[in-house]
Amino acid sequence: MHKKFYASGFLYHSRSQQILLQQQISASKEPIWFLFGGEGSGDDNGEEAFSRVIDDILNIKLKLSAVFPVYKYFHEEMKRDNYIIYAKIGRLEKFLETKDTVFGWFNFKQVQKLNLSEQTKHDIMVAQRVIDSATRRSLGQQTID
Repeated sequence: MHKKFYASGFLYHSRSQQILLQQQISASKEPIWFLFGGEGSGDDNGEEAFSRVIDDILNIKLKLSAVFPVYKYFHEEMKRDNYIIYAKIGRLEKFLETKDTVFGWFNFKQVQKLNLSEQTKHDIMVAQRVIDSATRRSLGQQTID
């Protein structure tokens, strides 16, 4: 039997250093920005589940070589593991809003000013550190592993 898990994350455009987030439009609540996410199924790992979620929501087929894990933690309320993922994309595309969802590109400084849950803020902050470390490593600079 396969253990259920949740995979969530964002798209990352490295040239502009922006991430793509989504926001649910609701008349009853203050809008909040959040990561893309969905349940893992079958033999998926976190990266495969995240790729499937992005394909379902944005109709983008990600190459698994462009999908990177950030970290994993146990979510107490959901009683399952949550994998945080990011995927590098080559083009900064504009995605049309749907009747209940808006998409937005933000740099990391802008993200700090958005209405996000504390967990989402934390997940993005850790992901930014992982991305910065990978960039330094690719430039031949020393990193802490």
